[in-house]
Amino acid sequence: MREEKMRMPVETKIEDIEVGSHQRCHIMCTVLTLGMVPIEFVVGFGRMQMPINGQVFQHIIKGMEVGQARNLAVENLMKIPKGQRPKWLFFLGDDMIPPWDGFVRLYEEAEKNRWDCLTGLYFWKGEPPTPLTWRNDHIGRLKPGRDYNVGDVIWVDLTGLDFTLIRTSMLEKMAERWPGEKYFKTGPSLRSAVPSSIEAHADSKSVVLHTEDVWFYNKVKQLEGKIGVHTGVRVGHIDVKTGMIYWGWNGYTWSVFNFVTISIGRNVVL
Repeated sequence: MREEKMRMPVETKIEDIEVGSHQRCHIMCTVLTLGMVPIEFVVGFGRMQMPINGQVFQHIIKGMEVGQARNLAVENLMKIPKGQRPKWLFFLGDDMIPPWDGFVRLYEEAEKNRWDCLTGLYFWKGEPPTPLTWRNDHIGRLKPGRDYNVGDVIWVDLTGLDFTLIRTSMLEKMAERWPGEKYFKTGPSLRSAVPSSIEAHADSKSVVLHTEDVWFYNKVKQLEGKIGVHTGVRVGHIDVKTGMIYWGWNGYTWSVFNFVTISIGRNVVL
């Protein structure tokens, strides 16, 4: 009886089977580091679940400026023959403390809703902790409880890059559109464009200081790419100098490493 239930119904046609359901994920996981990493990162990385039946290989870049390191990661990715390239590039910062299922959840959402760039939710290391969620049509950062509900997947114009999936096809579009130009760059740079939200107050010929994520996401937007933040994948951000771990906002309790953060006496900012 059990055997009969497990069989495919006779009336099922081949076109009824979900196309692509058999495909294996293929991801290059790049860790950028200056050298020594905190034990919290080691535990978090060791607990981080990988997609089942997938191919995820690690690529470690050590001791480089962050913009240069990210460019090197893409250059190494592009050296792989096109038909054999990983479908995704995943950046993991060495001060990130991810939930054990964060990587899988991020990957599943990116595939399901066809994001070009998708990051987990993490916070700037400062007081108060600030979520890295910005839109050009919005003043200040997007706030949980006001602009979205925790768990939502939201579109943004700018976010971080330290727990981020980037679709390889987007990088290939960049290479085609701007041959020889850097994918990531830490400023200063001349303005290439002024967002409409600040054009009345900014000099279009000015020089601006910026981080490499601003440069990259600006290019993604020019290519009409889809940028998002999965607010249900909440990633701790540790200050390696003080040991302070930034999780987020007051009133929303959530812990991945209570067995670590409590037992070693770290300060945790909520």
